[in-house]
Amino acid sequence: GPHACIPSGLARECLRVSNLQITPYFSVPFGYTHFENPQPVCDELAALFLAREATGDAYRNHIRRDTQVGLFESAFDLHMWPDPPVQRVFAFIHESLARIVQQLNAYPPDVYERLVFNYHSWFHVTRNGGHQGVHNHPMASWSGIFCVDPGDSPADDPSSGCVRFIDPRPGAGMYSDAGNQSLKGQYHQGGQQIRHETGRLLLFPSYLMHEIFTYRGSRPRIVIAFNSWITQDPPPT
Repeated sequence: GPHACIPSGLARECLRVSNLQITPYFSVPFGYTHFENPQPVCDELAALFLAREATGDAYRNHIRRDTQVGLFESAFDLHMWPDPPVQRVFAFIHESLARIVQQLNAYPPDVYERLVFNYHSWFHVTRNGGHQGVHNHPMASWSGIFCVDPGDSPADDPSSGCVRFIDPRPGAGMYSDAGNQSLKGQYHQGGQQIRHETGRLLLFPSYLMHEIFTYRGSRPRIVIAFNSWITQDPPPT
């Protein structure tokens, strides 16, 4: 087995340890779920979003961001649109977010029923060469991305259009050796790269820094994104 650079007598004493516990103090929760049979509703959303994009500035977010290149970003009121495919997907998004919030916080039923989920939401259409630099989503606790169409990235460019989340622990990568370079699961050090799939919803804490790698496909890459801040109604009197 592995040997220690300490006197052999001390090493034998260490072998007697039997009560070691591991606790994940700094884990970051991500949520994944899929919309059932997503293609019909995603086809409707894609047609709707491309038509609204084609109108020019009518539906565009008028705040221009220097981190965004080669993409169309809508105004932040998408969840309020009355169009049936939009409302169907946002019902799914809201139910999914409510479940992860309850699962992680374990609110008593009377507290859970008084939660109020506030939203900003928008769609992105990204074409060949489009990308977004490193950013997070201020003034919210939870954010998410629902994939309408991942596009058609070339097989020889596996990073095309992917979202990369940066490890939020600034000192975690200061030193790497055999003791930490192969940590698994929630103990992994370094960024996480995620490729979108049609109908998949990704939920994540809004503070996480992330970026969108340059998209290299010919079909538009289309996603819905949102932020949520959650308040509570006062208890009944």
